[in-house]
Amino acid sequence: MANPKLTDSDRAAVSRSLKQSRLVDASRRLARIVKHADPSSKIKAARTRTEKSLTKWMMHHGGEAFDQPFSPDHKKVIAKIERAINHGGLFALAMPRGQGKTTILKWATLYCLLTGRRRFVVVIAATAEMAQAIIEFARQQIQESDTLHDHYPHVTTYARATDGKAIKAKFQLRSDGKTSGIQWSKTTLVLPEVMDQNGKGYPSNGAILEGHGLTGAIRGKWKDTKTGKTIRPDFVLLDDPQTRESAESESQCNMRERIITGDVLGLAGPRKKIAAVMPCTIVKDGDIAGRFLDHKKHPEWSGETCRMVEEWPKEQDGLWQKYAVIYRTGIAEDRGPDEAMEFYTENRKAMDRGAVVSWDDRIRDGEISAIQTAENLLIETGDQFYAEYQNEPLVQTFSVYTITPELIQSRVDPAQQHSIVPDWAVKVVSATDINPSYALTSATVAFGRDQRAAVLWYDIHATQEPVTKGMPIAVQRKVIYEELARLASDIAKDPRRPNLWVIDGGGTPEGTVIDFTANAPRICGLEAATAFGRGFAQYRATGKHKIIKGENWHRAVESRMRQWIVWHADYWREIAQKGWTGAPGGPGSCSLPVGHHSDFAEQICREKLIKKGDGLSGKTEWKWKENNPHDYGDCMAMAYMGASMAGIGTGGYVEPARGRKKYTQADLRR
Repeated sequence: MANPKLTDSDRAAVSRSLKQSRLVDASRRLARIVKHADPSSKIKAARTRTEKSLTKWMMHHGGEAFDQPFSPDHKKVIAKIERAINHGGLFALAMPRGQGKTTILKWATLYCLLTGRRRFVVVIAATAEMAQAIIEFARQQIQESDTLHDHYPHVTTYARATDGKAIKAKFQLRSDGKTSGIQWSKTTLVLPEVMDQNGKGYPSNGAILEGHGLTGAIRGKWKDTKTGKTIRPDFVLLDDPQTRESAESESQCNMRERIITGDVLGLAGPRKKIAAVMPCTIVKDGDIAGRFLDHKKHPEWSGETCRMVEEWPKEQDGLWQKYAVIYRTGIAEDRGPDEAMEFYTENRKAMDRGAVVSWDDRIRDGEISAIQTAENLLIETGDQFYAEYQNEPLVQTFSVYTITPELIQSRVDPAQQHSIVPDWAVKVVSATDINPSYALTSATVAFGRDQRAAVLWYDIHATQEPVTKGMPIAVQRKVIYEELARLASDIAKDPRRPNLWVIDGGGTPEGTVIDFTANAPRICGLEAATAFGRGFAQYRATGKHKIIKGENWHRAVESRMRQWIVWHADYWREIAQKGWTGAPGGPGSCSLPVGHHSDFAEQICREKLIKKGDGLSGKTEWKWKENNPHDYGDCMAMAYMGASMAGIGTGGYVEPARGRKKYTQADLRR
C-alpha cells in the first residue's frame, strides 16, 4: 500500500513540533547560563588594598574566625606563609594545639586561589578525610560568604548558581554559551574561567585546589585547562601531616618523611621547585614535625617553633602547685573549679609574676588569664602538655631503665650473620606467640653460658585461615593445630634447629597447644613446651598437679601426656629487655644480626617498665605501660625463660649435678 501524502495540516504540525523542541532546548540552555556583574570601582580599589596583605585579607573575609587579635607568633607565621605564597620556599611552622593554625591554613588556601597568586594548590593532611574537610570549607565559603561575594563575584556568582549541586556545576554555561569550568568533588575544586566586561580573564580563572591524605596517591598530579595547557601543582600546604599513632612509630615517620621529600616536593615536575608550608605540632621527639624543624636534618626547610608559655611563673613550684591540688580535688569531688578560681583571684599578683605567654588573648570561658588557661591545660593533660602546647615533648624516662628503638637497633653485631649460630652459643631456643586471628609470631635466640644472647631470626607466619569468634571450638582447635604443624615443619628443616621450642598457650582453646607440644617430637622431632605467662599478682609455683620448679617458672604435670609451663611474665620480660641495655658482647647482653630491624625494635619498646618495687603484700610488683602490638617482645621474654629451662638462667649455665636427674619433657612422658 502506498504511503499517504502529507497534508498541509501535517506539515504545520511538524513545524510546530520542531519549533517547540528548539524553544525547549534554547530555554534549557538559557537556564544554564550564568552572568555576573563586576563590583564598583570603589570596591575594586578596596579589594586591591586588601589583597596586598594576607593578614588584612583574612581579617576582612574571615569574620568570626579571627575575632581575637593575632599574637606576635601568629604574625610571624602568617608572614612566612605569605612569603611562601608570593616568593616560594619551604617553611615548617610548629604551633601549639588549638592556636588556630588550621584556620589560618584554610583562609590562606582561599587567598591563593581567589587572588590568582597560585594556580594549582594541593592540600595534604595526615588523612584524606582531613584534607577533604578543607576542600569543603573552601566550597562553602565561595558559596555563602557575603564579603567574598562583594569582592569576587566572578567566582561566587557561579558557585551560588549551582545551589550546592555538583551536577549543576558540570553543565553550567557562561554568557558566551561556553562552559564556565567550575567544578568540585570530595577531593577537587576548580574555579570558573570567565571574562570581565572588557573580555579579559580574571587572575583566579581555572585555579585548582586538591586535597589528599599524605599516604594516598599524590604522585604525578597535573590538570589540563580549557585552553589545552597542562598545569602542575605550584603550592603545597601540609596540614599537620601526622597522626598520634604515626608520630609514635619510627617506621611510619620514616615512610612519611620519604613521601614529603620525594613525592610531595616532586609535584611541580622535574624542572621546577615547589613552594610548601607545613603547619605542625611536635608530638614526640624525632617525629615528622621535629625532623622538618631541625635545620641540620632538613636545611632546605625554614623552621619556626612557637610555644604557649614562653616563661613559667616564679611560683610554678609554689602557689601553682597548691592551686593544682585544689583544682584536682574540686573536680574529683564534683565541686567544680570554683575554689581554685577563688584561690587564684586572691593570689593572682604573686602567681602571675614572671609569666610570659605567647598569646595574651587565649583565655577559655570561665578563666580570667592566659596563664591560668595554660596552667589548667597542664593539669588536665599532664606531660602531654609539653608536646601539644609547648612543642617540647618530654623525653620518656623510667625509674627502672630506659630502652628505645634506636638503642635496640644499635645492638647489631657486625660479625653476626643472619641465621648463623655464634661459636660461643651452647643453646638455641625458639619462641612462638599465637594470635590465631592473624598470625603466629616467632623468634629464635642463641644463648651462651653467661646468658649472652643473639637473635638469629624472627618472623610473622600469617595464618592461612584466621580464627574468628563465631567459629566452633572444634574448628578453632583444628585450625590452630594445623598452623602449628605447618610452622613446625619449617622450623625442623632449618639448620638453626632449636634445643627447645616454647609456644604460648594463652588465648587459644583449652588444651590445643598442650596436645600439639605433646606430639611435637613425633611430628617434627623437636622438644616443645606449652607456656602460660602470669603477672606478679597471679604467678604461684603451686597447684594440684606435680610441680617441677625452675627460676620463676615451673612445670605442671597432669599426666604423662599433659604437661605445661607456667612462668612469671613480669620477671622474664624485664630480664629480656635489660639484655638490650647491657654492654654489647658482655654477659647478659643481647645482639641482632646484620640488617634493619625497625619494626622488631618498636615492638620490643611497646612494653615499658615504669615502676617496680615492693607492694603492700611484701612482694615485688611491676607496672608496665603497653601499646599493641608487642608480639616480638613476648617472644623474647619466652625465649629467655626457655633458656632457663635449658639450663641458662640469670646465674649462668648450670651443669646437671651428678646423681641428680635433669628433667626433660621426654623424661616426663615416660
